[in-house]
Amino acid sequence: MVNGVVNCNNCGACEREVVFPPGVAQKHQIVRCMNCGLMYAYPRATANIANYVAAGQTREPMSLQTPEVIRSFDKLPDYEPIGLELRKLLPRGKALLEVGCHAGVLLDRFRGQGWNVSGVDPDSRAANFASSHYRLDVKASTLEDAGYDSATFDAVVMLHVIEHLDDPAGTVGVIARLLRPGGLLVVETPVYDTLMFRLLGRRERSLSCDGHIVFYTGGTLAALLERCGFEIVAQRRVGRTVSLGRLLWNIGVMSKSKTLQHMIERASNALGLIHRGRLYLNTRDMVRIFARKAGSSENHGDYRRARTLPSRATTTCGHEATTPKSSAGDSAGRKLLNIIKGDGSRFGRPAKAT
Repeated sequence: MVNGVVNCNNCGACEREVVFPPGVAQKHQIVRCMNCGLMYAYPRATANIANYVAAGQTREPMSLQTPEVIRSFDKLPDYEPIGLELRKLLPRGKALLEVGCHAGVLLDRFRGQGWNVSGVDPDSRAANFASSHYRLDVKASTLEDAGYDSATFDAVVMLHVIEHLDDPAGTVGVIARLLRPGGLLVVETPVYDTLMFRLLGRRERSLSCDGHIVFYTGGTLAALLERCGFEIVAQRRVGRTVSLGRLLWNIGVMSKSKTLQHMIERASNALGLIHRGRLYLNTRDMVRIFARKAGSSENHGDYRRARTLPSRATTTCGHEATTPKSSAGDSAGRKLLNIIKGDGSRFGRPAKAT
């Protein structure tokens, strides 16, 4: 139920405070769990997955000239080394799954590195292009509905997907089930324990995307993975290779001006900037985590069985605080925060919107 009472997807608590009212950072109201600090969009009128399913049914078929496909090629310098690093960590690994593989551009490169690859994406338009153009085994589906058997894969890659998911913990639990013992998950997402977020607030570029509905820090993401039975192998702040056109597009997003965004888009298309220039920028606002499935029991990935709710959640469900409340003396919160790892744990809370 999207608009009903929603517990924090990380820790199960339901006491939350408003960080940004609706229409300030993006169309959704953004709240913060007052127990573990996870930020998320609440309430929402529809499940996010419905938007991606609908997108695949209403647009023209993809080609190599489709802007989304071109941007996939732009990202290859940043993403292609992931397969090679996985090969070093899993020298005997063979089967790799990409969750949210889109048009299959990266998945095709992983295949070229020697992996037996599979992919899943709810956008049927993208999945069909990957299957027809690259002859890849890609299912037009959510991961939960894809029908994969347990212990099928040695590695799972999920890049800039988790922030779009209606139930990230559920999906990570499924991934844990699909991985063989000792298998690796690579997950990358924007994070908000950053200087950029503290400086830009509601104008932060990733926060502005209406499709982003869960907003992690390095610590809250690591905590989720550990609760789902993973051990953190490496956590890095990574950058992105962008074209001049994409860089200008990001500036337009941060401006919060639709007029400026349209002007930039028209100029970029007229000058062909989407094809020009390649800049590598690292503002340390994205994290990439390599996590290994711990142990051999399939129950390690069953987040729903392991999940326990903080005792105070029973008295505050359905209410949001409009000003921050102190969590001092909250032993449940302190216990969770003590397991949070990563270089973002020292930042504390970002300033509220003004």
